[in-house]
Amino acid sequence: MEMASASGARLRFAPPTGRATSSSRPRTTRSACVSPASQKTGFSRTGFGGDDRDARAFPRDSRIARLGIVARRRETREHRADAASVPSFEADESDERPVGVDDDATTSEVSSSISSIDAPPSSSRLLRALGVTDGVLGVKQDRVEMVMKQALPVMGGMASQNVLNLADSVMVGRLGTACVASVGIASTLNFQCQAALQGISSGVQAMSARRIGEGRSEVAAVPLNAALVACVCLGVPMALYFFHAAPTIVPRLTSDPDVIAAAVPYLRARLLAVPAVGVNFAFRGFWNATQQPQIYMNTLLVMHFVNVTLSLLLIFGFRGFDCSALFGGDAFFQNVFAVPSLGVVGAGVGTTVSVWVGTVLYLRMGFKRAATMGFARAKPTVSDLKILLGQAAPTSVTNLLFATGMTAMYWIVGKLGTAETAAVNVLINLMLTLVLPCMGMGLAAGALSGRALGRGDVEDAARWPWDVAKLTAAMMFGVGLVAVLLPKTLLGFFLTNPEAVAKATLPLRLTGITVAFDALSVTMQNALLGVGDAKKVAAISIGTQWFLFLPLAFIGVTRFPATFSLNWLWGLYVLQRVGQGFLYARIWQQGGWKDIKV
Repeated sequence: MEMASASGARLRFAPPTGRATSSSRPRTTRSACVSPASQKTGFSRTGFGGDDRDARAFPRDSRIARLGIVARRRETREHRADAASVPSFEADESDERPVGVDDDATTSEVSSSISSIDAPPSSSRLLRALGVTDGVLGVKQDRVEMVMKQALPVMGGMASQNVLNLADSVMVGRLGTACVASVGIASTLNFQCQAALQGISSGVQAMSARRIGEGRSEVAAVPLNAALVACVCLGVPMALYFFHAAPTIVPRLTSDPDVIAAAVPYLRARLLAVPAVGVNFAFRGFWNATQQPQIYMNTLLVMHFVNVTLSLLLIFGFRGFDCSALFGGDAFFQNVFAVPSLGVVGAGVGTTVSVWVGTVLYLRMGFKRAATMGFARAKPTVSDLKILLGQAAPTSVTNLLFATGMTAMYWIVGKLGTAETAAVNVLINLMLTLVLPCMGMGLAAGALSGRALGRGDVEDAARWPWDVAKLTAAMMFGVGLVAVLLPKTLLGFFLTNPEAVAKATLPLRLTGITVAFDALSVTMQNALLGVGDAKKVAAISIGTQWFLFLPLAFIGVTRFPATFSLNWLWGLYVLQRVGQGFLYARIWQQGGWKDIKV
């Protein structure tokens, strides 16, 4: 039978073929978002209801079909009290319990693997605590809640990542200005090595979200399987090459011998985690696509704990415990569990170990939460690899050129002096602290738009980024205000050199003023990546950086050395990012992304 939902969409429910129906016992199901074009429920292609005539429906005696029956029966028991308020259909009175399937033991498995992830969540306690009960800036309350449910775990994870970066900066900052500059240069080179692998994340998210929107959740992890193979095959050779070349690359960016001496071993320590970084980014894209971002956040929290603990011990060392009295005064036991002070290298070792810990945790959760979606079971085809690499290539190239551009910026800033280089390192970390929460919102916009496209609802897909951009800009306005009013206070935590603090004050204020516009840029960028329009994102990112910002910065430093200060350089950088936002928004408004197939 067919039934009209509250939004006007038509819901189709078909009883199992060849079974008698009865009205004596109503069956209920959660509301599924359906596009008018498909005229099917979101579960019709997974064997969990809908049109049994669909050629892709699972056989009734298969395990997934049995799990679906169990899940529907449990929902019936839980929601029978309010059955009149949800769509219902008539089912066979004699629907038998599938042999060998336990309701309580398997319902959680079904819910975690294949669920109605597009149904609006319940009212958020956080939003109620903030007094948000009737929407924000014209965005309806249910959409606000869906965005925050998707974005908050990712934002929390990214915010914690930036807190970790700032904690590293604080610890390294105690070692002197040269050490801060060395970490900035080495981190940029490390990012350049990782950049090509990070683009795989957007490809995994776009493909997995589209599979779920199409109702093919049983193969949603196939793009992840392909991504893991690519990360290992590409990451190991790149890490080995840069590890060997580090002593020759770093001196090209700075002539300060103290900076070079600290940057080379730190960079080598970080390069040991390059393959793991690619794997972690691939998992991030998958968890976002399957609306399980809390796994990403929880894993990051463990990684941060490991990182901060190890870095603190390895940077400053630990004298150990004097246990000689227990062993007759033997001097061998005077410093039990002592840890040597490694300085800047200790920060790199701590970060590398924490990244590999995260990889192990992601793999464990993959076997636990994504096995029913084909993780490590469904072999990716050549076509899957081609589609993934086709989606990832533009983003990977963009990230690689962006990282190379950041390296070029450090080279340009190095011509101004070591104090300016240290100031830029802190400015970038603080800017990321402001901007990366915006990326969490942008990833949510991309995932929501991708799933909407998968189920054929183009209009809903088009609205998500605009709604998310409004929420993000409102949120970041207050955060940016802190940077505008208290720049020296913030900089004082990371820089001990008064000259470096003075040089970074105005650039930090410019960052705070424009962070709301940056929110538009990051949201639209990730929305375009989420629907598979990576080529246009690459063109804008590469074009504005390499043909606008870097040439002007180089001309300013070389032709006008007496007047072109860090303030001018950072002003150009901020202007470039704001311009990107307006270009991304224009591309989204034009709507060419609607016809992209992934």
